[in-house]
Amino acid sequence: MNIELIKQDYINNKKLSEKELFFLFENILDTVLKQEKFDNAAEAFYTHRNYSHVRIMILESGFEIPVELESKIEKVFKIESALLKKESKAKMYLGIFLIIFSIGGYVLFQNEFGKTPFFFIVIVFLFGLVLFLRGITDLRKFQR
Repeated sequence: MNIELIKQDYINNKKLSEKELFFLFENILDTVLKQEKFDNAAEAFYTHRNYSHVRIMILESGFEIPVELESKIEKVFKIESALLKKESKAKMYLGIFLIIFSIGGYVLFQNEFGKTPFFFIVIVFLFGLVLFLRGITDLRKFQR
């Protein structure tokens, strides 16, 4: 089997057979294990998004996962959880920054320019609060 043709079929949303799906999944697992990380470029194939999508396709189709893939899946799961924890912490830190920025903006521009900065500050504060809470809930999911 040619992996490039299978990747092209996957990108074009063609239906993959069980063999092709497992061949693609094993290729993704091997590449991620070799690199010890997921690709992060927009045009890259071996991203966390594609890995998750192929994994979900396999789980939804009801195919039996071969035993030889289970150890690879466990190793990639560690890489995946590290990536997701990193993203969750980034959300939290960005949320904290936006909250502090909005409080500082409120203190500095309290009565300077009318109501427009106040609405902007409230929106930034709420967006920061949402990001912070999302980061916390994502981190709690991993601790369970």
